[in-house]
Amino acid sequence: MFITSESTVDVLIYYKKKGFHYLAYSENDFKEIKESFSSGEESEYKVLNVKMKQLSWGLYNELQEGATDTDLEGNRIFNYKKYKELRLTKLIVGWDAKTIDKRNGQEIDVRVTDQTIKSLAPEIAETILTAYDSVVYMTEEEEKK
Repeated sequence: MFITSESTVDVLIYYKKKGFHYLAYSENDFKEIKESFSSGEESEYKVLNVKMKQLSWGLYNELQEGATDTDLEGNRIFNYKKYKELRLTKLIVGWDAKTIDKRNGQEIDVRVTDQTIKSLAPEIAETILTAYDSVVYMTEEEEKK
């Protein structure tokens, strides 16, 4: 009933680079689609483990308020783009993302910062949000049980 600031959920993303873009899938979507892969295709995908805050009422309201702007006439309007960005920057608390250090060619951990989150490929960022929603919100089927 009560969610603490330390409460987190884990989200798994499967991804691979394809040209200048990425193919990215949530854990559930990847399980479904991998059955259609050709031999060895599954091994082309990397896994990103993302640790995210569990949504509390206070955090929910903070995100909504942060995405509310005022137009020139003084009307409050909801900025969905800002809302999605806030969800990523406020909810992601950890991950196992890696990059190559240009100085020595070694693989290094990527720290979670607003800057690194905002530099995610759009396909990866959208998949993280979709996967998070599937973990924290009940589906209609789950509600019926």
